[in-house]
Amino acid sequence: MKSSQMSPYPPIGGIIPLDGTAPERSYPGLSPQLLARVRQLWSAAGLDFDHGWRLGLRSLPGFRALPRVEAAPASTSVDLVFLYDQAVLWVRALHEAAAIGRHRQTDGLTVAQWHGLTALSARLTEQLAALRLLALTDLTMPAMQIARSLSEDVDMTLVVLIRRKLAERFAACRSAEEASDFWRRHIAGGRAFRAISEKLYAVGIDHSADTDYAKWRKSVLTTLGAAVHSNALNSQLPKRSHGEVLLNGDSLHFATFRIHELCAYAQLVEPELTDALSAAANATRSASSLAELAAPLSCVLVNQIQCLSSPAAASLERAKHH
Repeated sequence: MKSSQMSPYPPIGGIIPLDGTAPERSYPGLSPQLLARVRQLWSAAGLDFDHGWRLGLRSLPGFRALPRVEAAPASTSVDLVFLYDQAVLWVRALHEAAAIGRHRQTDGLTVAQWHGLTALSARLTEQLAALRLLALTDLTMPAMQIARSLSEDVDMTLVVLIRRKLAERFAACRSAEEASDFWRRHIAGGRAFRAISEKLYAVGIDHSADTDYAKWRKSVLTTLGAAVHSNALNSQLPKRSHGEVLLNGDSLHFATFRIHELCAYAQLVEPELTDALSAAANATRSASSLAELAAPLSCVLVNQIQCLSSPAAASLERAKHH
């Protein structure tokens, strides 16, 4: 039964969509053009969008449908969550395929790389699920903290694919102290990004410190880092206004962009990745397996990048064509 009065400040709870509910019912106000574009991409990849969405999104811990906000001026916020959820689905599929690849020692990646991909995709999944919950609330600081951590894990995942010896060191960590030491030596302070930039430069993509992309990325991470290391931003945090679906749109957008970026760059720095994910999925055929989505969904996600508008969108769009 429809309520006669809808609060402009919807709670985090919302509703869990029924099993047979069409995915778009969870995104009231979604752009019909974006929905048609995504369905077309899934179909072109030979995938069933409705089945994949129910398999990978409806089962996400804490998943809720978006609230309907009648006063929303545009579909922008709803479109963002829809694209974010596509990224979540891919990360979950990646994790399942990587876990199989690690267990069966599938060709294409080393055992250490499968190990790293499995561990990091599991952590990314938890971060994405938590950030989604925060996206509909006024808890801006935690959202920023998670987005910062997620970005570091994206960099770490790419480094695992780029440097096999480093992947072995990561897999060899057996304690929190060893993991912390590894992170400080090889990831913190932009070390991972420098390694990634060097590899991308070798394939024709310039992300050196003086590029627009690098400057944009640094400015975003500086803001997110302030949320992690101090409360200096508390007085500057935005407040929800009437008609807003999201308050934490910036954190959600950055996270969405980074996962799309991970998907695109992973295929550039490790050309065998897609075939390896397919081989892992083929090792255990199951109608309920997300693993089978990992490889074909990679293509879908890369082709969705153009739907994300951001200061760095043009840079990443150019990267696809190199």
